Amino acid sequence: LILMANYMLLSQNLVYNGSFEQYSICPDTPGQLNRASNWFSANWGGGGSSEYYNACDNGPCGVPNNLLGGFQYAHTGNAYVGTGCYENISEYREYIEGALITPLVSGLSYCVSFYVSLSEYSTFGINTLGVYFTNDSLITNSSLAYIVTTQVTNNLMNIITDKENWINISGSFTAVGGERFLTIGNFKRNSETDTIRLLQNTNGYAYYLIDDVAVYPCDAPKFIANAGGDKTICLGGSVNIGMQQYEEYQYKWYSLNGTLLDTTSYITVTPTTTTSYVLWVKDFKYDVTTDTVTVFVDENCGESPVVFIPNIFSPNLDGNNDVLYVRSEHIKELNFRIYNRWGEKVFESQNPNEGWDGNYKGQPCSPDVYVYHATIVFEDGTKTSRKGNVTLGR
Repeated sequence: LILMANYMLLSQNLVYNGSFEQYSICPDTPGQLNRASNWFSANWGGGGSSEYYNACDNGPCGVPNNLLGGFQYAHTGNAYVGTGCYENISEYREYIEGALITPLVSGLSYCVSFYVSLSEYSTFGINTLGVYFTNDSLITNSSLAYIVTTQVTNNLMNIITDKENWINISGSFTAVGGERFLTIGNFKRNSETDTIRLLQNTNGYAYYLIDDVAVYPCDAPKFIANAGGDKTICLGGSVNIGMQQYEEYQYKWYSLNGTLLDTTSYITVTPTTTTSYVLWVKDFKYDVTTDTVTVFVDENCGESPVVFIPNIFSPNLDGNNDVLYVRSEHIKELNFRIYNRWGEKVFESQNPNEGWDGNYKGQPCSPDVYVYHATIVFEDGTKTSRKGNVTLGR
């Protein structure tokens, strides 16, 4: 009750323990749905008891292997439930029921989502799984089909036969107001349930595994994984990467090789080489998104770039040292000027790829010592200046 009270304060998903991870006692035999916190079998009194499966059990109620479901990993986490939704020789049904954290508000639009997978041993797949919302609990002494019109139902054109993957069932409805319980199952008679036979048993059933149940206002804000933009740091430096933390969201950081690094929304990293990180986010409705950020490591970061200006050049057209250039990496802006011994400017350029060829006004300058001035702005915004002599030889 204390956990549920704390959860109520900030929750957007109105289903407490919708992923069935919380439990009072680890299940160890079929028929123990009530060991999953907040969940119970609606028709327990009639003998219709659903199952709770959790990786904490090494026996018939384990995950991924269990007695009635067969082999299936959880959609997320380590747990799910199983319930009988159809038998071809009777109207036998099982229903799972849970309480909402707060009653639904009249006139408000609510979205509903849950995941199902047909058990490995099921003979049939069906198309009429639905969710029924009520003001009071639906507990009944009958194990037969409870015939009602559900607020959200699987697409009747889609008979769910997938035994390997989890299939999402979702929809929306407008609340009457005051609904405090939800019940999941097949609320149709056999004559109204479309089926596909998958196994050739004479008598058979459809048994579904259920995970990640969510009910939330359709206008609730939703956030996807956002690891932020790529970063550049100096070798030995650190940087924070990640996104704002939201209640009911889960966060995991992985390396590109799949190693789990942390379980927070923000992490501080100190890579020694350029490294990419993957942020995994599961939101309040159990949808998972990922994003990748790369941290580039600059081994020369913080050092002044090397500027090289020769002190002699020979513009004699022999293809060797014919042009005087300012050489450096990452130049953004340049002002390069050459003066003769009388202070007359004989060359000027703002283009790092343009050097002095030893001419002035189209005529070769005489061999002599000239003075250069260079003002440089680098791509990181730093500035420097150089002044010196250069000998022109023929």
